[in-house]
Amino acid sequence: MSGKLKVESSKLKVESSKWGFAVVCLLVSICCVQVSCGSDEAKTTELPENDSTQTQVLTNTGEVQIIEPALDDEIAVLEKDGIVLTELKSEPGEAVLTLNTTSFQEGENHLNFAVEGASDYHIAYLANNYDLSEFSTDVFEMEFLYGNNVFLAFLTDKNNIAIKSNKGSVLKNAVVGDMENLFNMEQPHLFYYLPKAATSDPILDFYLVNTAIGSDGNKVKVTINQTDFIVGKWAAYRITGLPGPQNTIRIQLLDKNGKLINGPFNDSGERSFSVINKAS
Repeated sequence: MSGKLKVESSKLKVESSKWGFAVVCLLVSICCVQVSCGSDEAKTTELPENDSTQTQVLTNTGEVQIIEPALDDEIAVLEKDGIVLTELKSEPGEAVLTLNTTSFQEGENHLNFAVEGASDYHIAYLANNYDLSEFSTDVFEMEFLYGNNVFLAFLTDKNNIAIKSNKGSVLKNAVVGDMENLFNMEQPHLFYYLPKAATSDPILDFYLVNTAIGSDGNKVKVTINQTDFIVGKWAAYRITGLPGPQNTIRIQLLDKNGKLINGPFNDSGERSFSVINKAS
């Protein structure tokens, strides 16, 4: 497939600055704060001399681990204060997503993905865990800013639910310019996916990297309109029983003791979403 067929951006309100992670990275660099980059592998690419940006790009390509959720017949249901989260089952598969593009630059970048083992899919693209775009093509353009550009791309099924397979995603950090690499590829990460800012069918979905969740281990705390849920099963959940069309949601990755796990995206901040009529 070629060309951009479908792009849908979800601009969600977050407690922090709308520039999010990229601006934080710039401020840290200006203040000369020294941050450890861990043991991640890195690849430096010098742009051609005729490129007007003349910007060095350091691509963080350290290994990540996606721990697939166990398959079972049980449907998890969480209920509190009239709000109900009901697990949505998805078809298991061996979907594989790879990125053929190996170098990046400041400005527009041509990203060339390849998909195997999946049909009727989309590629969800999260930029710094803030801006969401969705594509029905394997090739599309994305913009990188000066600084750290963390992006997670993953496959979604025909119902736009994230395919949670161990090879169905790509996570990278393209560090543009003379900047510190501020993203540790090897630590646990939680990425916010759903619900979108406006939806007729509110669904909770998220993506886990380098961690699993369970009753005796790490968990995801979900706060909807000040009502807290502790989720110990990685799945998508339909949200019902909301008191009105305007709602807020926040997700956090906690350890087995209920403490927030350190990481730039492990607390989504409070985000707003509206439930709209299907006829709207």
